[in-house]
Amino acid sequence: MKPIATLFALFIASNFCITGVLGQETESRAILKAGDDWGKEIIVFPIEWAPKLHLEGFEELRFSPGWSSAENEHYWSLVMAWKIDTTNLLSLQELEYNLEAYFDGLMHPNHWATQFPEPIVLFSNETGNSTPFQFRGKMKFFDGFHTGNVITVNILGEQHLNAEAKQSILIFRMSPQPITHTVWQGLGEITKLPEK
Repeated sequence: MKPIATLFALFIASNFCITGVLGQETESRAILKAGDDWGKEIIVFPIEWAPKLHLEGFEELRFSPGWSSAENEHYWSLVMAWKIDTTNLLSLQELEYNLEAYFDGLMHPNHWATQFPEPIVLFSNETGNSTPFQFRGKMKFFDGFHTGNVITVNILGEQHLNAEAKQSILIFRMSPQPITHTVWQGLGEITKLPEK
């Protein structure tokens, strides 16, 4: 079973937060600073279940309390951070492609449907080519974990290039809630740790 699918199932089955998925390795791979009530998972790239995602590095996921319940205002509200090997900022098209590839792989298989639409991601640039490179957009995808419905999430993103280390950190904050909703205050409080 896919690691992220296992975590999603655990969140559905209980209200407990998972904070130490990989023990000491979790600490050495941390990208984000978040409160103890936010669930956490680390996944190393490349990912077996997302074969179209051609990135190397790892990701840290931070799940808002209540993110797995469609009745909760925090439903599908989370922060994804990717630390990847690259010498350049990824273009908007590369960001869209990789997030689509990730979610396409993530939702196969599921217990809701065998056929469903592929994810669609659209981003626009907020800051030109400066770093952090900021972008925003929307993603429409099939929720194969909680509802079996197609949903749309808003995304605020940023990309930090460390040319010397040949790495980039991408942060995706996402929620179905409008950007003006109070959920986004909590998403904004999840911050990037200083690089060592």
